[in-house]
Amino acid sequence: MTEQKNPLELKFFSDNRFTRKQCSNCHHYFWTGDPGRKTCGDPPCDRYTFINTPPVSRKYTLDEMREEFISFFRDGHTFISPYPVVPRWRDDVLLVNASIYDFQPHVTSGVVPPPANPLVMSQPSIRMVDVDNVGKTGRHLTTFEMMCHDSFNNRKQVYWKEETVSYCHSFLTEKLGIEPKLVTYKEKPWSGGGNGGNALEVLVEGLEVATLVFMDMVADPEGTTEIDGLTYSPMELKVVDTGYGLERLTWLSQGTPTVYEAIYPGIVDHVLENSDASLIDRRILEIIVQNFAEHEDLHENEIIRLILPEVARIGNNMTEEEFLKEYNTLKSAFVVADHTRTLLLLFSDYVIPSNVKAGYLARLLIRRTLRHIELINFRGTMEELIEMHWESLRNIVKNYPRDFVHLMLQEEAEKYQETLEKGRGIVERSLSRQKEIKPDDLLKLYDSYGLHPDFVASIVKEKTGKVIEVPDDFHTRVISLHDNVEPGKKRELQFPSIKTRPLYYDDVRISEFNAIVMDSGNGYIILNQTAFYPEGGGQPTDLGYFVYRGKKIQVKKVERYGDTIVHWIEGDIPKSSRIMGHIDTFRRHRLMAHHSATHLILGVMKEILGPHVWQFGVQKGVETSRIDITHYRKLSDEDIRKIERRCLELIREGRNIRVKNVDWNKAIEKYGFSVFQGGVPLSPKLRLVEIEGVDVEGCGGTHLSNTSELGFLKIVNTESVQEGIQRITFVAGEAALEYVQGIYASARALQSALATDISEIPGRVQSIVRENIELKKEKEALLKRNVNKTIDQAEVLEYPWGGAAVMRSNLTEEGMKLLAKALFSKPYKLFLIINDAGGSEYGYVVISKGKVDGRTVLASILGSTAEVGGTPSYSTAVSHETVDENLIKEVFDKL
Repeated sequence: MTEQKNPLELKFFSDNRFTRKQCSNCHHYFWTGDPGRKTCGDPPCDRYTFINTPPVSRKYTLDEMREEFISFFRDGHTFISPYPVVPRWRDDVLLVNASIYDFQPHVTSGVVPPPANPLVMSQPSIRMVDVDNVGKTGRHLTTFEMMCHDSFNNRKQVYWKEETVSYCHSFLTEKLGIEPKLVTYKEKPWSGGGNGGNALEVLVEGLEVATLVFMDMVADPEGTTEIDGLTYSPMELKVVDTGYGLERLTWLSQGTPTVYEAIYPGIVDHVLENSDASLIDRRILEIIVQNFAEHEDLHENEIIRLILPEVARIGNNMTEEEFLKEYNTLKSAFVVADHTRTLLLLFSDYVIPSNVKAGYLARLLIRRTLRHIELINFRGTMEELIEMHWESLRNIVKNYPRDFVHLMLQEEAEKYQETLEKGRGIVERSLSRQKEIKPDDLLKLYDSYGLHPDFVASIVKEKTGKVIEVPDDFHTRVISLHDNVEPGKKRELQFPSIKTRPLYYDDVRISEFNAIVMDSGNGYIILNQTAFYPEGGGQPTDLGYFVYRGKKIQVKKVERYGDTIVHWIEGDIPKSSRIMGHIDTFRRHRLMAHHSATHLILGVMKEILGPHVWQFGVQKGVETSRIDITHYRKLSDEDIRKIERRCLELIREGRNIRVKNVDWNKAIEKYGFSVFQGGVPLSPKLRLVEIEGVDVEGCGGTHLSNTSELGFLKIVNTESVQEGIQRITFVAGEAALEYVQGIYASARALQSALATDISEIPGRVQSIVRENIELKKEKEALLKRNVNKTIDQAEVLEYPWGGAAVMRSNLTEEGMKLLAKALFSKPYKLFLIINDAGGSEYGYVVISKGKVDGRTVLASILGSTAEVGGTPSYSTAVSHETVDENLIKEVFDKL
C-alpha cells in the first residue's frame, strides 16, 4: 500500500465514511463517522456520556470482557499467556507498564523473533505514576490489564495500519455493539521504551478505551523525527502495538459512576460493609468524576469547591462538612480496593518490600493502604482483600504465595507501627531545628523515615497551629525518586571490529592454543581466536602468558567488546604474528569451581529459603566468591547448615552440569523467566547452564561438568548489605579445603597458647572475654576515681570574668579525654591542666568556656618553649619544663 502524505489517512476511513477533522477545543486531528461532531471525544473536550447510559450491548464483568476480546482475536492470532509484572527479561525498567514491555527491546529490535505472530494477550500492568489520583478521580488505577493484538512486520508483512483499525472497529461495533458514530480516532504520536510511531487514541463517549500504535521508529540522537522531545529514525521492523484497557471497556459496558464499582464490586462492597465508609449518591459521584475529568489541571480542593453548590442541591442540603466526610471516606475505600489488587500482582512475583527498586514501590503501597484502612476504620485485613482479588483473578494470576504474603504483610505492619511511634519525635525535632516544615520537607520526611504527609501535617498543626497543604501529586513525586533504573554503562568499542573465536566454549579445560594477531596497539592485542576468558558476568578474567619469539609476555587482563576480545599484555606483539597462548589453569579451575558453585548454592537457596530468592549480584573469585540474593532477613545458623548439607548431598550425587544454546522464546517456555538470574543478554539464543534438577539460568561463564568435582562447599560469612538483600560469601573445591585448613591451623595455635584441647577452645575464649570485661570495668572505675581526685585537688582562682581552675595530673591519654569531658560541666570559665604522664615532657591543656582564646593563654605561660595547637576552646601544648605557679596567676590576672 502506498502511504499518503498523512500516514494515518487510511482507506478504512474513506470506505467507512470517516472524516478527518480538527478539534475545535484542543486542535488535535481526529477521525469520525459523525458529520456533526466538532470535538475529538477526549476530556476536557467532551464529557463522559456513557455513565448511566452505557453504549455497549450488554454489561460485562472483567472476566467476560477479557474472554470476549481474546475469543474475538483467536481466529488468526495466537494466544500468549501474560508475562510477570516484574520484567526479569529487562534491566532498564522496574515494572511492566504496558503489554509492549514484554517484547522490548529483544523483539522490537529484531534480534529475537516474537513468541507468536500475530498474537493476542491480556497483560497485567502497573503504573505508579497515577497513585495520587486513585480514589478521588473515579477513573485512575495503579494496576490494569492491557489487552492487545500485535503483529511484527519485517520481510513478511502480517498486517499493518489498515487491518489494525479494521480489527479495532469491528470488535467495538460488531462484538460489543457500540454505534459506529460514537467511536472517534484521535491522532497522537506515541513513544516509549526506545521506540516510537504514529498512533490513534480510540475514544467512545469521552472515554479512551484503546491506543493503536504503529511502531516503526527507534530512538536515535541523530534522528530527524521528534516525539516528546526525543529524536527517532526509521527501523526495519514495523510493529503493530495495540493497547485496549480491560477495565475501561468493562466500565464502559456497565456505565457506573466510577470504574471501581465496575471492575471489583465485591471488593468495594466488602470494604464498605466493614468500615465507616459508605457509597455516595450516584448523581453526586457522577458530578465528581465528570469534574475531575474536565479539570485535570486544578488542585483537588479547587475541584471540590466547584462542585459544592451542585452537591448541596442534589444532596438535600448536605453540608460541606458532611459531604467532605463522605467523599474522603469513600475515596479511602477505593484506594484500599485498588492498592490491594496491585499488591497481589507484586507478591505473585515475590517482590520483597524494602527501600530499593520495586520493593520501595511495594512498601509505599502497603503503607498507603494501612493509612487509608485506619482512616475508614476498616474491620478486615489487607491480607483477606488480597486473597479476594486473587479469587477473582485466578484466570490471569496463576501464582498466589499465601505464606509469603502473610509474612510480608505482618513484617511491614510491624515496621509501619514502629515508624509511627518514632515519627512524632522526628517531626518535633525537625520543628525545633527549622521552626517550620514546608511542603518540600514532607517529601524528605517520607522518603527518609516513611512518615505520611498527613501524619506530619497533623503534628505541625497541633504544635504550631499552621496548616500544611499536601501537594496533590505527593506520592508521584516520591515515586519519581525510585521508579527508574540507572542504565548500565555500555562499553564503547575503541578497537577494530574483529570477531574473535572463543575457544573456551569449545573446551573449558584447554590450557594452550595457537593464534594470529589480527590487531596490535599500545599494550594490547586482538587475536583470531583465544582460550583466555574475558571478564564478565561476575567472573574475573583469565591470566597467563603468550610466547612470542621464545619470550614470555604476561597477560594482565582480557575484555570483551561485542565479538571482539582484547588482551592487555605486558609488552608488545606486532600485528600478523603467530603466537602460542598459555592459560593459568590453576586460576581457571578455581574460577570454574566457584562459578558452578554459585549456580548450585543459588538453586539450593531457592529450594530451602523459598522461590522469592533471586540473584541480585555476584562476584566470583579465586579464594572466595559471593552472591547477593533477595531475602527478607539475615540467614540464621540453621539456614546455613541446611544449605551446606543440601549442597553436599547434590555434590555427592554427582549432578551433571550441561551447557546448551536455546532459542530465547523456547527457553522461557520451558524454564520460565528464572533463566535471567544472571543477566539479560540481547541475542537470539540464550546460553543456558543447567545443573541437573537444581538450577537453569543463562550464563556466559566457564563451568565444571559435574557437581562431584566441587568436593564440598562452605559458607564463610553472611550479612545484610541493604534491606531485603543478603550477601553470602562461600568457598568451594580446593579453596574450601584451604579455608578449613586455615581454620584448623588457627585452632591448633589457640590450643597451644591456651594449653587446652581444641574442643575446649570456645569455652576458654569465652572465659577470657568475661575476665577482660571485668578488668575493663575495674580500669574504668580506677580512671574515674583518678579524674575525680584531680578535679577535687584543683586550685580555684576567682576573677570578675569568672572562676578559673588549675590542676595537676598524671593521667593517660584516655584519662585526659575523660577529664576534659567532666570539666565542661563545671561552672568555671577557664581550666589549666598540667599533666605529667611520665617521661621528660609535660602536657598542657587549656579549656576555655568563655571568650578567652586558650591558645593565647598557653603562649603567654610557656613562651617560646612549646608549640601551641588546638582550638580556642580546647588548646594543647607540650613542654620539657614545668611552669611556676606565680607566672600562671600573673597571666590569669591580665585576662
